[in-house]
Amino acid sequence: MLKKLLKPFLFIMLAAGLVCDAQEKASSNLILKVDANVSGPFGGQKSSSCLRVHSDGKVLYAHWWNSFATVVDEKTGKESRPENTVSVEHHLDDGDKWELSSFLESKVLKGLPEKFGPPHQPVDYFESITVQIIASNGKQKQISTREFYVANLEEKSRYPSALIVLMDKIDEIEREANEKGKPTSPPPDCQLKPEHP
Repeated sequence: MLKKLLKPFLFIMLAAGLVCDAQEKASSNLILKVDANVSGPFGGQKSSSCLRVHSDGKVLYAHWWNSFATVVDEKTGKESRPENTVSVEHHLDDGDKWELSSFLESKVLKGLPEKFGPPHQPVDYFESITVQIIASNGKQKQISTREFYVANLEEKSRYPSALIVLMDKIDEIEREANEKGKPTSPPPDCQLKPEHP
């Protein structure tokens, strides 16, 4: 008798759990999108990367780069640069996910200008980073920087603290994904390798 009563109850609980799990997965959306392109410091040396962070904590990170050294094919004599690609999936823990989501929704971040020029005149190193923040209501905020990561301490002191925190957090997420992530395909909207490396 007890078994007969428990069967429908267990079925309802299992079905409810599956529905909740499906709703949670379906409601996950992109909250942070970062694309970076670097040229230099050596002639012909290039790299690009893309980072995608979703509201459920899923992180997709892909990075392509070529070597500064050229290799000559013995048969053809043609020069080329060895290329490398890393593409991983990682998940932020709940604390990091909550902290990032809160920061991305903060007023101080929403008040940042859309563009930050280079901290000094670039010579042999060019870096452009585009950050898109997608709010829970669908509104997007875009921030572009030039040569941010090569700015010295004095130059960085001129940046708003919210930008420094944002860029440090992006760098931290990319490093963690690179170290702990599992191999996967690059995000479909990620253009890694330039047409003419």
